[in-house]
Amino acid sequence: MELTDILAAVCVITGILMLGRIVNVLPSVSACALRWKECMNLENSVKLSSDRNALCIFLILPFCLAVSGYRLYSPDFLEFAEDTIYFACICAVFAGYCLLRVLILLSVRPPKHGEKIFRSARKTTYSFFCLMALLTLACAGICAFAGVSDELSRTIMLYLILAVYLLCIFRKLQILRNCCSFLTSILYLCALEILPSVILVLSAVFL
Repeated sequence: MELTDILAAVCVITGILMLGRIVNVLPSVSACALRWKECMNLENSVKLSSDRNALCIFLILPFCLAVSGYRLYSPDFLEFAEDTIYFACICAVFAGYCLLRVLILLSVRPPKHGEKIFRSARKTTYSFFCLMALLTLACAGICAFAGVSDELSRTIMLYLILAVYLLCIFRKLQILRNCCSFLTSILYLCALEILPSVILVLSAVFL
């Protein structure tokens, strides 16, 4: 049995143990995709935000397994890597991406009169990561069950991830508009969201 199979089994067991928290927060996470005010409501609830954060942390491993299994991130230097090494590289890239976002965040000064709103906008990323990971995993399961080719499955999942990412940016823009001008909100999004994502995409294209 390979390492990825063992980790997948661990994810299933952990998911069963967390089922209560998942069921509790899933409606709120889903509602964030429909209305920006739901993002604020979720952050204002200690219980919901705590469950959302736990779900976000839990989903990192299965999401990396899905990305690895379908090779959604495929720079040339990983083309011939065997599965375990490829998975380890995906985890390292994910960690590096998160670290880059943290470093950029530390260099950005939040608005003077809207720190709470700014924090809500920043943490909205966690909700949309949960949504992205869950939809990606569901898509992987459906495609595998339906016998869809790996190439088509990969394309579907990439477009799904892009759609959720763009929706996340739009919701964050709507939230930031409550404490910043439109131009300032765009600049925040360019620094906090678009810059690290562009670096991630460029690394897949040119490395």
